[in-house]
Amino acid sequence: MSAPPDYPAWSHAVTRRIFNVTVSHSEGEASGWTLTYLKDLASELTQEQQGSSEGGAKLNPSLADRIIIARLSLDANDTSSDDPEMLTVLASLDPDQTSWDWLIECWRRCQREKAKAKKVRHRSWADRELGLGDYATQGLAALESASNLLVSYAGLVLITPEMFPCETKSNGNKLSPLALVPSILNLSGAATGGAAEGSSSSSASWAVLDQNEIVIFTQQLVARFDAEELGEILGPALQEITRRIRDGLDDPAQQHQPPLGGAPNSAPGGGGANQNNAAALQAAAQAGDVRAVLAQLLGGAGGPAAPNGQGEMDAFGRLATGRPDRSMHIGGFDWRSHVLPIVELVDSSKLLASSVAQLPTFNPDSATAPRLELDSVLGPIFRLNAFSDGAPSLAEQYFSNPTVRSKAELEANTNSMRATLDQVHAFHFRLWQAMVKASPESRERVLQYWGRVADLNRRRGAMRVKAREVGSDGFTVNIWESLQRFAVPFMDVAYSKIDRIDPEYLRRQKRYDTSTLTRLNASEPEAAKWAEEAADVDTPPNFITEVFYLVVRMTNLGPGKAIRSYNEREDTMRRMKRRIKETEETRGTWGSTPQAAQYEAFIKRGNEEVERYMAESHAAATQLLDPGFIDRLTHLIGFTMTWLVRIADPNRSHPHTQVSLPLPQEVPEHFRMLPEHIFEDICDILLFLARHRPDCLPEAVKNDFVTFTVTFLSSGWYIKNPFIKAKLAEIMWWNVIPYGYSKTGILGDVINLHPLALQHLVPACMSFWVEAESTGSHTQFYDKFNIRYHLSQIFKVIWANPRHMERVQAEAKGNSEQFVVFANRLMNDVTFLLDDALEKLQELHTKQQQMDDASTWNDRPAEERQEIESAVQSTQGHIRSMLDFGNEFLRLLIDFTKETKDAFMTPEIVDRLAAMLDYNLDLLVGPRCTELKVKDPQRVHFDPKALLSSILSVYLNLSTRPEFISAIAADQRSYRRSSFDKARSLCARFGLKAPDEIDSLLALADAVDKKVAEAAEEDEDLGEIPDEYADPLMATVMRNPVRLPTSGAVLDLSTIKAHLLSDASDPFNRAPLKLDQVKVDEELKAEIEKWIQERKEAAKRG
Repeated sequence: MSAPPDYPAWSHAVTRRIFNVTVSHSEGEASGWTLTYLKDLASELTQEQQGSSEGGAKLNPSLADRIIIARLSLDANDTSSDDPEMLTVLASLDPDQTSWDWLIECWRRCQREKAKAKKVRHRSWADRELGLGDYATQGLAALESASNLLVSYAGLVLITPEMFPCETKSNGNKLSPLALVPSILNLSGAATGGAAEGSSSSSASWAVLDQNEIVIFTQQLVARFDAEELGEILGPALQEITRRIRDGLDDPAQQHQPPLGGAPNSAPGGGGANQNNAAALQAAAQAGDVRAVLAQLLGGAGGPAAPNGQGEMDAFGRLATGRPDRSMHIGGFDWRSHVLPIVELVDSSKLLASSVAQLPTFNPDSATAPRLELDSVLGPIFRLNAFSDGAPSLAEQYFSNPTVRSKAELEANTNSMRATLDQVHAFHFRLWQAMVKASPESRERVLQYWGRVADLNRRRGAMRVKAREVGSDGFTVNIWESLQRFAVPFMDVAYSKIDRIDPEYLRRQKRYDTSTLTRLNASEPEAAKWAEEAADVDTPPNFITEVFYLVVRMTNLGPGKAIRSYNEREDTMRRMKRRIKETEETRGTWGSTPQAAQYEAFIKRGNEEVERYMAESHAAATQLLDPGFIDRLTHLIGFTMTWLVRIADPNRSHPHTQVSLPLPQEVPEHFRMLPEHIFEDICDILLFLARHRPDCLPEAVKNDFVTFTVTFLSSGWYIKNPFIKAKLAEIMWWNVIPYGYSKTGILGDVINLHPLALQHLVPACMSFWVEAESTGSHTQFYDKFNIRYHLSQIFKVIWANPRHMERVQAEAKGNSEQFVVFANRLMNDVTFLLDDALEKLQELHTKQQQMDDASTWNDRPAEERQEIESAVQSTQGHIRSMLDFGNEFLRLLIDFTKETKDAFMTPEIVDRLAAMLDYNLDLLVGPRCTELKVKDPQRVHFDPKALLSSILSVYLNLSTRPEFISAIAADQRSYRRSSFDKARSLCARFGLKAPDEIDSLLALADAVDKKVAEAAEEDEDLGEIPDEYADPLMATVMRNPVRLPTSGAVLDLSTIKAHLLSDASDPFNRAPLKLDQVKVDEELKAEIEKWIQERKEAAKRG
């Protein structure tokens, strides 16, 4: 069917309206040259259409390609033509209208014509308003074709602006992909300075598409161009938008300039950093803004100076660290208008998402750790955060002067920031998810980026690191946030996908360097050899494996490092507060000295620093202590703990079948080679949460932690680093401290019900108590007390549980040798701690007497008085620590001597236990007790009555055992009957013990006296002991002589047993020695027994 007579007329009219051109000189003249007369095209069409049309050449949408070329070939600045008609046409053109501006205006008019045609298509044949009739579909197709062609040319002129003469504005702005920036920003619906209908408010501005138009326009771009071309078109625009997020908004006059900085930020066709800085420098100089001048000279973005008047220093700081300090932050509103458009754009099309991921600037090859988040095209979006190292102005704006602000205001600001962070992280995940799902190529690019972040920031895992050498807390934590969200689907409660995680991954992966990472139970050479011997595999790892290992690595580099920074800041703040307090307390000493002004200045500066630290801590806590963040963190930690137990499990069936303990002696290779930080990160994060949010752990994670802790404390050889195992005990201690209404804290109920804990927690704690004797550190002697204190509190929580008591009894009977070692360590600790504390109390008593003697004290030089006062403070702190440990360990000794008496009756323990008790009893109630009197004993936690009662409790627990009575009787150094009598008197006087217990003490003393008399009689019977029968260390007769293998020395079995409990060496030559190496000297034993029998018989006859 041929078109009706009015269709060509419509085609001509609509084409003229869209392109605003004519092929009729008279039409152009009649329009006042608002219609551009295309003379050359008119001549071509007149010849082509001769005889086929009336009234001259006609336009139609099929000529769009020729029309576009003809129109854009006209140069408004060309005055060289000698054709008067052309000069008139050129003079009518807007010299500020670039090829982009004209194409966008044409495209916009084409969209309006399409809308009209769509309406006609749905109306009756009788409606001929547009001259289309039932040919509306045909007309709509023609318009669609023209629209696509306009988009095609628009994209081409952005990539190659010089293809047509109209490429530069009168203000010198050259056409580039940055012309898209104001249109993309309209995706958020934010005002960008444009007027209605997206037209520019000034001829010097680029044509702007409105919010609805840019969506359609980008969809057509995606349909027309491939991923590489889309990257060329959209990449620089996205880079400019994220540059503004990074550096803050420029002066309005420069908002559409190419980005500042080097190659990674420079857009094609745009001016370089020097050109922009020069213009900004000139403008700042003319305005007399000295700070802005300095900022430009130092490479800043020309933004306003810091409100604290430190503009110059801020500029130097940015130059030193490579980071801006006044970028957009989540406390403002401008970031949304820049982030949301990019999110909407990337998430609107798989092809577009894929093209963004494949941009060279998506993961710049030359970027360093601190520059990656600044220079990569999406980096500034991914670094939006609440941490002060990335957004210092946020802490200043919302949390400055925290001691002045009300608690309600601080909480309101915190809640507001957390709500905003939720939005930020949702945007981040949308971006990542769009790129991951777009194509296999873009997914690989995303994985490469995440791996690069981990690799470049590997120094964040070190104990000490310079901030300028690594990425910020905010950026790395945000990358972790996104990775964790990708991990959620495979971290289901049934652990249905845990077997999809390939334990061989770390052996083969190349995304980040693991060569220098400390391993759980392997040396660096062993790990290197293990990696070298990995078999080649053609199949790439699955996405679950990639995400799991990346999120575990980023836990160390993101939240792990941020938590360490938080703790360090808190420690620094506490030290600063202490110094300020100490200085203020000594104001009477320096207040009238010439240095008084310096002291006052220090106090003022110190308080300002404390305020700054507090503000930064509030800002960091906004993210680190956000309930949602904690939920995600604990979810991952719970899963990782379960996975670690699974890797250690020889059957690889945990958690579907619970791990069997203890684990085999041979540690699986995959477990040995795991980076130590995976284990330590779990511990550090759980410690942080225990201190700040103890109620945050879900029940499932509590159970995971108990399984995890019991597994690796009971199989301590799986973890080489004792301090990591010590953290397990510390975490459990933090979580059994009374909290709220629970006397046994967060974990008390769990460890008293968990099947694995009921079976293995007691032996695990005993085993680690012994193991803690040696940590390998130069402070190991005192390290063990901290570790054992935590274990003692765990024992306290489980002691009343009958199931746990069954395990205590079973260990004492079924594993007696190991139990005796544990009992010996416990007794040694009590012995040392009480001896040391009581000795220091005597020392403190002496120093306090010196200070109380006013006649001599005031005559001492000031330096000597200050030295003594300092020594008193130090001694008080030492006594307090020793007594805190000593009292807790003595309590535990009371519990164990009550429940497991036999273990303390072995010859190698009972004598030393009795001697320790006798010595301390004599010191507390004997003649020297006055030396323990100090001022304010509560200050050093010294309660002599309570200590006496505790020591007597041990006596009472063992009072009926003959071995114990004999041991007391044999203690000729400290045992005194008078001490027992005095102790009984004090108990009755102060109600320290019940009457029946006092009677038991009397019975014990009488039994000891009887034994003393018997021993004296026996000694008299034996007379002088021959040297060959005497123990060389104890000078007593040997009852069970044994010979040592290397030195050949002979001594009593009880003596060498006691020695080996503390020192596994020959006491005579220090050679390594085990008990099973000593040999009983049966011949000598028989001789001694015969000699003893002969001496006793002789005594009877005599």
